[in-house]
Amino acid sequence: MLKTLFKQMARAPESAAPSPAALAPPALQQFGALQLRECRYGWMLFEGPFIGKCFELYGEYSEGEVALMRQFVRPGDCVIDVGANIGDLVLPLARMVGDAGRVYAVESHSDVFNVLCANLALNGLSNVKPLNAFIATSPESADTSSGWGEHAFVSEKWSAPFLALDSLKLPQCRLLKIDVDGKELDVLQSGTDLLARCRPVLYFENDQAEVSEALLGHVLDLGYDLYWHAPPVFTPRNFLGNPVNHWAPNTVTSAMMLGLPRELGLRADNLPAVADRRDWWNLEDPRIVAQTVSDFAVRIVSKP
Repeated sequence: MLKTLFKQMARAPESAAPSPAALAPPALQQFGALQLRECRYGWMLFEGPFIGKCFELYGEYSEGEVALMRQFVRPGDCVIDVGANIGDLVLPLARMVGDAGRVYAVESHSDVFNVLCANLALNGLSNVKPLNAFIATSPESADTSSGWGEHAFVSEKWSAPFLALDSLKLPQCRLLKIDVDGKELDVLQSGTDLLARCRPVLYFENDQAEVSEALLGHVLDLGYDLYWHAPPVFTPRNFLGNPVNHWAPNTVTSAMMLGLPRELGLRADNLPAVADRRDWWNLEDPRIVAQTVSDFAVRIVSKP
C-alpha cells in the first residue's frame, strides 16, 4: 500500500472543533504487538505506520475513501474488498450494506487475516465473509512476490489458496474495491464474468507506473470511465477530534482510481478523468491538489 506524499504549502494548520469523543477519548489498550481502541465504526485491533497510526491517533482511517464508497453502496448490496487488510474499510462497508447485505473481505496474508477476523468477531459482523486467499486467474498465473518482498502477500509460514473472483459466483455485486500493491490487473482478470454480469463500480489502487498502462487500458476497454482520487488518510475532523497531522508537513494520501460503468450515465464532476491509458498521476493538477483539503467531497452527477 504505497501512499502518495503531498508537500504542504505554507499555511496555517487545519483545526476542528473537538468532537464528543475528543472530550473523553476511548482508552487505548495494548495486546502484545497490537493495540485495541473503540473507533468510528467499532472496536479495532491494529498496528502499523499508516493504518495502525490512524486508528491510534484519530480513531478512523481514510474517511475520504469511505465517503466516496458510501455514495454508491446501499443496504442489501454485495461488496467485495480485495486486500481487506485488518478490516479498516470492511467495517464501514459492513455498516453500509446492513444485515441484508454482504461483504466479501479477501486478505491473502495469514497474519493480517487473523487480525481481520478478530476485528469482525469483536464487532459481531455476521454480514462479512472473510476469505484467506490470493486472487488470481489460476495458480499458474499467480505471483505472490512484490517490491515489498517475497512474503508481502502471503506469510512465510502459511501459504494462501488461490481464488478467482468468478469462482465466487455472486448473483450481484455493487462495488469492487482492490488494494493489492500492483496486482490489481490480476484481480480484475480473474473476474471477467463477474464484471460483465454485475458491472460493479470499481475502486482500485494505482500506484505503480510500470503496470499502470496495462491496468488502465484493461478497465477502459471494459467500458468504464476512470477518475483519479487521492484522498488523505488524515482529516482534522476525525473521530477522536485530534487536529494534528502526524505526517506534517506532508499530507499522506491513497492513490486510488474510481471506475464508473459508462451505462450508468454518471461522472465524477470534480475529479480529473483518465483520457488515455498512458496517463499517470499529475500531482501539480489543481484538481488533485484540491482533494487533499479536509472538506473536499467528490461530486457524482449525471452526464449531460
